[in-house]
Amino acid sequence: MSTVSKRPRSTLFWVIVISAGAHLLVGALVASWKIYRYTSPPEATFSSPPPAARVPPANLEYRVAMQQLQQQSQRPPSQTAGQVDSLLNQSLDSLDSPSGGAFGTSALAGTPVVVSAGTGRLGRLSGGGGGMNFGASAVDFFGIKKQGERVVFIVDAGASMVEPERGDLPGYERVKAELVKMVEGLSPGTFFNIIVFERDVDLYAPRMVVATADNTSQVAAWIAPYWRLSNGKIVERGTYRKNYAPQLIDWNGAGGSSRMDLALAAALELRADLIFMITDGTPSIRQGRKASEDERWRRRVDKYDEERARYEASDKGQREMVAYEKERAAWQAARDKVRAERAAQGLPPIVREGGSRGAPSRPGPSRPSRPTSYYDLDELQRWVRRRASALYESNGGAPPSLSVVGYSPNARGTAVIEALAKTFPDGTSRVMGAFDASQTN
Repeated sequence: MSTVSKRPRSTLFWVIVISAGAHLLVGALVASWKIYRYTSPPEATFSSPPPAARVPPANLEYRVAMQQLQQQSQRPPSQTAGQVDSLLNQSLDSLDSPSGGAFGTSALAGTPVVVSAGTGRLGRLSGGGGGMNFGASAVDFFGIKKQGERVVFIVDAGASMVEPERGDLPGYERVKAELVKMVEGLSPGTFFNIIVFERDVDLYAPRMVVATADNTSQVAAWIAPYWRLSNGKIVERGTYRKNYAPQLIDWNGAGGSSRMDLALAAALELRADLIFMITDGTPSIRQGRKASEDERWRRRVDKYDEERARYEASDKGQREMVAYEKERAAWQAARDKVRAERAAQGLPPIVREGGSRGAPSRPGPSRPSRPTSYYDLDELQRWVRRRASALYESNGGAPPSLSVVGYSPNARGTAVIEALAKTFPDGTSRVMGAFDASQTN
């Protein structure tokens, strides 16, 4: 029996076998490590979190209220937010000059926002005074105490306000001085404005301004010129700036010596929630005339001119005119004597509404007066309520509060003042005596 011998393996064969085994072993180890890493839970680690950012309550309230405002306002949110940053720094220097130029007819646009200094609260100062009771000031207006966020002061500048019965010019100076104190006492978050009325209206600023120190410090200089005595003469009788023309919608006011309609219309256009007025008497608002009425009046004036010329050319007219001139000269001398006596006492000339009283009447034909009709108080109040409804209630606001102080009025003026304060709910009236002319402080 023969034996078959096996051929020995070559060296190359064993190299290949060993290499393959090594690769398999390494692959198995790497695969096991990978599987272990992905299947085993991560090691727990602990670290301190950064301190939480604390939002101050005022800032949080500001953001919430700001979002509400942006949803309610017709303005773009970016424009509303931009106003917030500038309102507290608002100064009359950035507005139209209070002493020059016409302001136009528009008052406020949009919903101003302001942050109250000291309280850190924020609110919406909207027409009608709804809002969030922010920036409100407690005001003592010659004995009437009210609180509001948008305050307008209305001051009568008619000649009757400086008559002797009301303390002459020194008494009116006291009125102005007290007004300045009221304005300076307003909260820095309160909006305010001042309206002076007579035959026209003068506005302190073209729109409501915040009661910052810059804005209130200019009030004294602005109000000072009215009925001021300078070198023995009275300067700036009544309204002289005439820098605002409110819209008289559905109203035919066309003149008069006491234009309360203009003053109240301006206050409503400023969206005041608290209106104070000091006056001595009744409104004098002439209704506009028709063209046919003016034409008839002009024909009567032409006829009067002819009659007047014939009278003065006649012997009778010349005699009566000579006597009249003597009588008038005596009256003027007596008036000058009274003025001199008053000047020696430091008092101004006597002022009378409607001109000089006691002067002799000119003889001859009388010049025909124009046909004139005046609005009564009821008509004025109804119109003011309609304007308030259009400006306030149509936007969801409440009408303002109107408080009226009677400055030494007569019986008729007192009745008017009491009725006028009832134009809106929560109105108040009060009658005060004139300031003593001998007191200047």
